[in-house]
This record gives sequence, C-alpha cells and structure tokens, in this order.
Amino acid sequence: MTRWVPRGLRLLFWSLIVAVAALSSVGFFAERVERALQDEGASVLAADLVVEQGRPIPAEWLEKAEESGLQTSQLVTFPSVLFLADRPQLVQVKAVQDNYPMRGQLQIASPVADQGAEITTPPSQGQVAVAPKLALLLQDQDQLNIGEADLKLLGRIVQEPDLGGSLFQLAPRVMISWQDLERTALLGPASRAKYRLLLAGERGQIASFGEWIRDRLPSGAQLLEVGTGRPELSSAIERGQRFLKLAALCASLLAGVAIMLATRRFVSLLLDEVAILRTLGMTSRQVLWRYLRQLITVTLFASVLGVVLGYLVQLLLVLVLGDLLGGTLPAPGWKPVPVALLHAMVLVLGFALPSLLAVRHVPPLRVLRRELGPMGISYGLSALLAIGAYTLLVFWQVQDIRLATAMSIGMLAVLAVFAAVAFVLMRIVQPLRRRGGMAVGLAALSREPGLTLLQLAGFGLGLTLLLLLTLVRVDILETWETTLPQDAPNHFLVNIQPHEAEPLSQLLQGGNVESSGFYPTTRGRLQAINQQRVDPQAYSSPRARRLAAREFSLGFGQHRQADNRILQGRWFGPDEAAFSVEQGLAEQLDIKLGDRLVFDVAGQTLSAPVTSLRSVAWDSFNVNFFVQGSPALLQGLPHAVLTSIYLPDDTDPVLQQVARTYPAVSVISIGALLDKVRSIIARGALAIEGVFLFTLVAAALVSLAAIQISRDQREREIALLRTFGASRRRVLRLVLSEFLALGLVAGVLAALLANLLSVLLAQRLFELDGSFNLPLWLAGTLIGMGLVGLLGFFASRPILKTPPMQLLR
Repeated sequence: MTRWVPRGLRLLFWSLIVAVAALSSVGFFAERVERALQDEGASVLAADLVVEQGRPIPAEWLEKAEESGLQTSQLVTFPSVLFLADRPQLVQVKAVQDNYPMRGQLQIASPVADQGAEITTPPSQGQVAVAPKLALLLQDQDQLNIGEADLKLLGRIVQEPDLGGSLFQLAPRVMISWQDLERTALLGPASRAKYRLLLAGERGQIASFGEWIRDRLPSGAQLLEVGTGRPELSSAIERGQRFLKLAALCASLLAGVAIMLATRRFVSLLLDEVAILRTLGMTSRQVLWRYLRQLITVTLFASVLGVVLGYLVQLLLVLVLGDLLGGTLPAPGWKPVPVALLHAMVLVLGFALPSLLAVRHVPPLRVLRRELGPMGISYGLSALLAIGAYTLLVFWQVQDIRLATAMSIGMLAVLAVFAAVAFVLMRIVQPLRRRGGMAVGLAALSREPGLTLLQLAGFGLGLTLLLLLTLVRVDILETWETTLPQDAPNHFLVNIQPHEAEPLSQLLQGGNVESSGFYPTTRGRLQAINQQRVDPQAYSSPRARRLAAREFSLGFGQHRQADNRILQGRWFGPDEAAFSVEQGLAEQLDIKLGDRLVFDVAGQTLSAPVTSLRSVAWDSFNVNFFVQGSPALLQGLPHAVLTSIYLPDDTDPVLQQVARTYPAVSVISIGALLDKVRSIIARGALAIEGVFLFTLVAAALVSLAAIQISRDQREREIALLRTFGASRRRVLRLVLSEFLALGLVAGVLAALLANLLSVLLAQRLFELDGSFNLPLWLAGTLIGMGLVGLLGFFASRPILKTPPMQLLR
C-alpha cells in the first residue's frame, strides 16, 4: 500500500493514519457517549426540551412543534389539600397525558401483590398514583378523593423522571390522568398551576424549536434544556464531557508531535535530492511546490484511511464495552469525519510545513559539499508555528475555555522544562566525548543539540501525557466516583419547623439513620446587586435570565459544607452579616467579591455583602445552596429547616414514623436521580478507558518518530565504530546507553510534571481533591527507560545487521 509513498514520507504516512484514526475514533466514540450522557439528562427532564409557564400552553406552540416534526406531551402541577384519616395533607397534584414520559422511565409499584411487574405507564382515567409518604399514610385505603373526582389508587410512585426545577417541594405528589383534570374542578383562574410542554425529537429539530420559542416566552416562563433542570445532573454531565475532551486532546497533541518529528526525518532525507534539483535549474518555489504536492496527497490518502480505521475501531470499542456502558449507544454520526480531516490538515500545516519550508534554502553547492545544510532552519520558528497550530486545535476541539487554557499553559510549561533540561544535559555530557567506554554513548546526545531537544521533548511529552491520563484514570476518576458513595443521601426532609429539628434529629438517631446536618432555609428572590435592580431580560445568556428570575432557596449556617471550596475571599464570621455565593451563579449574574446583594424574603428586605465565592460539588447530593448567608441574617426571618438522609428503600420504618409524627414534613426521594448520576459517572469512566488506548498508540508513535529523526547520524556513527573494530554487542551497548539516558531523564521529569498537572486539573478544572502519587515516580522512571530503551534496541538492530561499507556508501 505504501509503494507509491516516497520513502521519507512513509513514517509520516503511518503517523497520519494513526493520528486521524485516533482523532476520528475518539470523535465517533466521544460523540456517541456524549449523546448517551445527554440522553441521561433528557430522561431527568422526561423530554429533550421543556417549556414551563403559569398559564395553559398556547395552540401556536403545539402547531409549531408539529410542523417541526417534534412529539409533544403536556402536564400541569398545582397544590391542593387532601384529607387522610380526617387530617389535612398538602399535596402537589400532577396531571399527565398518556404519552408521559417522553424520555426516561416511570415506575409505579402496585399495592396488589399478584399484579407482578411494576407499572411503567401513567395512570389512566379514574386512577391515581401517590408518593411514598402518602402511600404510608393511606394504609389499606384504595380510593382517593381529589377535588370532586373519586379516583382508584393505582400504586406508589417508585421512579418519576422529572423532579422539577427544585427538589425542595413542600408537598408530596399525586399523579392523575390528564382526562381527570377537569373532573377535579380544582383549576380556577387564581390557581397556582404550572403548565409544562414536553418536546422530544432529533437534536437539530429541538435546537431549532428552542431558538424559535426563546424570544416568544412571556414573562415568568422558562425553557428547561438538558442539564439545566438539576445542578447535580449538569455537574456530572459537564465533568464527564471534560474527561472525554481531555483524553481526545492528549491524543491530538501526541499526533501533532509525531507528525512534526516525522517531517523532520523526511526533510533530512531529501536534502541531497533537493540540491540536485536546484543544480538542474529548479527554483526554490518549484522545489517547495513539488514536495508540498507530495505532502498534501499523502495527507489526503492517509486521512481517508485513518477515518475508515477510526470508524472500525470505535465499532470494536463499543462492541467490547457495550454492556458495560449500560445499553445501546446512539448510532454514530458523521460529524467527526470533516472535523478529523480538518484536524489532519491543520496538524500537517502547523507541525509539518515549518520543517518542509527548509527545502527552499538548500544551496545547490550541497551536491559537492555534503556538510552544507539548508540555511535558515529554525527550531524556534518550527516550535512557534507548531505551538500556534496546537493552540488552534485545542480551542477548536475542546470548545471549553478553561480546559483549553489550562492545557495550553500546562503543555507550554512542559516543553519549557524539557528544553531547559535538554540544554543542561548536553552541557553535562559534552565533556564525556574525551572518555571511553559507555561514556561515548552518553556523549552522543550532544552530537546535534536540536535533534536531542526534539527527541527529549517528544519522549517527555508522550510520557507526560500518558502518565497524566493514567492519573486521570486511576486517581481523579476514582475520586469522582467516590464523591457519590453507595450510602449517599437519597432522601431530603424539607419543611421542618425550627422547633421540630431537635426531636426529629433524635428520632433519626434512634433509628440509626445519619443526617447530613440540619440547615435553616427560606425562599428569596434577588432584587438588586449594588443598588442596581436585577432585570432578567438585561442578561444575554438564557441561563442567566432563568437564574435572575428564579426564587432561591437561601441557606444559613456558620459551618461551611465539606464539599464546598472557597475560591475567592473568606468565610464569614459568627456575628457578621454576609453572603457566600456559588461560583457558577456569580459568573452568570456578574456578582463579584464585595458586591451587596438584596433579597426579598416574604416581603422583608435582606441585604448583605458577598465575602466569598465558592465551588459546590452538586453531585455529592449533600445539602447545598447557591447562596448561603451567615446566622446573623436569619434573625426575624420566617424559615424552615431541611436535611438529607440515606435509607435503603422507601418502605423503611423510620419513614413511616416520620410521616405519622411530623405530617407537615415532606420526604423527597431522589433515588432515581442518584442512579442517573451514577450511570453518567460510570459511562464517563469507561469512556476514558477506551480513549486511553488511542493515546497509548499515539505515544508509541511519537517515540518511534523521535528515534527516527536521529537515524542518519546514528547510521554513520555505527558504521565508523564497526569499521574501527567495535563488536556488535559493544555498539549496541553504546546505543542503549544513549536511549536509556534519554528515557531516564524523560521518565523522571514526566512523572513530576504529570503529578503537578493532575493536581491542578483535579482542583481547578474538575473541582475534586488531587494529591501526589508517589508510586508514579518509580513507574515513570521504569516506563521511560523501558519504553525508550526497547524502541532504541529494535530501531538499531537493522542498522547493526547492515555491512558498514554499505552504510558508508
């Protein structure tokens, strides 16, 4: 297959195939996994897109959705009061249509033991399903009066896809059929009802409808997209996507380095040919265009083969990991194909073209004087253009400014460190040329400073990224997975009155149930920032508009939650009136340290400065708040208390005791949401494992290319040593000493840099705890020496078998 490929371009040809295969397979696989993660998010909304407002859904919206090819469903929720055992019980009534849910799964446990499997369809006309707390209070009752409708009990709601914009609802739900809504006679002009339009369809259709309706939303209406319904879910999806992008980015960078090193080898091989062509009258531009055509042809052919190989590899990967990924992944799309092809062109132009430009400066006199090389070959210029191409690729590929900036700065720091170490290393080994024995092999590192720098940078960068991804797989992913242990809180107890907190805490302790702590909370709407009134329509971001218009659950307490990290400022003092704001909310609403926030809380004004901005691990499922105030702000405010607990199931005796002793306390089960987040974490972790295989191949390719760039000098040195009587074994020891020294330096430095980068990425990017991995020092050293030494051994064997006279000729 490579007969028609010029000899000097064959390494580049295979480098491109592997590079594009890695990029495209990562693209195919990552896109499918990301779409699966998005589907997980859609299942929590019960749809791909949700429109919510306080009035019935207009017919115009339904007609537009039908024209767009979307499926629709409607539901409405509103508060009401039921009488259970002659006691009033506040409930949230939810009326749904027959095709609810459009995404995710509804599960209702039937009270009739012989009915078999759980019910997965919504209540039909004349039926009602109730929340677990209500099921406990109903006992043997099989009828329920909701308004003027007498409905038969269908069962207990086990899993409900859409948990709403807030988990902290003050009343348990009852689900009825849309057809029974009118029979209840509970909806009137003054009803506090929320209507939802659920939409499902192709991503392009959903995006188009979202753009159409965004500007038509009346005041108070909101658009809920995948990942915006719950911060816990969006946090898990964002982390999963960042892990995938990080792995793809490492493979892409290694591919570029391999191409750059392979092009250096190509240029060194064609210098004599270029000199002859210049002697025969070809201009420098004609010579450049001749080889540029070859490079473009090889690039296109290798890119097509790489895309085909990448498609097949990702199919194999999905086949192997399919069951572990939790069901069938979405079908692969063709979006990664043009991206991979454009990546290949950018890689070649940025990493290969600078080296190829050197052929314009090869003097014709080189025909007679072989020591004359091309004038103006600048390693600095090549590195500068390669860095520019890499930066472009980073920001284009990941589309995440924080990740792109972090990786760009990190890689520049890595290259700077290796350049400095290479300079020091060559100064150390240069005097060894005057000594004999193994020192001659080490002294060979100073034969060509530029090549040694490229080799060390290639080996070191490949090892750094490999070890970095190893740490990501072993340490950061493990930390991510342990943020959500099996006994993570799966029930929230809300609407606890302050005087009930202490006896309720004792009740839980008596049942051996641990709580995450009792937190005072109240509802408040942000009115002003630094005397400037908050206007939701003044914000350009849809998410910022939603946050500015929402009513916040404000938390109060002196102690900072363990999974919160202060990013700016300081935690407030015990008697200080102050707020702490979550970093994401601060970025969306442009809240800065020292700003004064004004909230309206039940008609009262609450005002205090912001003394800290903090990150929140939403997917820990502990009690957390966007805005947390000091205890001094709570004086005189009406408030309730909430906590979270872990219970094995919804039939636990403790729940029954809480329901009977504290009827006003609402128990919110979030087991289904926990399962979704665990599924996202598991899929993200397995995706990293799959993508890691491609990075291994790319790193091996970089090492091979780094060895090949010094092949010519090594051939001449080996031929001379053999001519002067050195045995093959002795020559092999000298060559191995050179590569083992490179591997040792690259391994030690790579372990240090990978540790530093992993800690920074964990803390700054993934908001997880990072720590130094001491065993990695030994592993990095052994891997560096073993990998580079092994590659050097196999690369040198063919040269040792070639007669010295043939090499000299």
